[in-house]
Amino acid sequence: MKRPASLVIGILLLVLACAQLGRFIWGVSIIAAGMEFPLWPSAVAAVVLAALGIWLLKERNK
Repeated sequence: MKRPASLVIGILLLVLACAQLGRFIWGVSIIAAGMEFPLWPSAVAAVVLAALGIWLLKERNK
């Protein structure tokens, strides 16, 4: 059974992974409450989000 919600979430995870990767590549700084967040967590988040998105889309196609 193909679930439309899993397709939407899978695509959303891949879009978020691209956003995190873009932040890492272009070096966009994020400052919240006077504290600057480092770039390396964005690289980790991009890998994790992409893996989850691909995993979900593969599970959906079985």
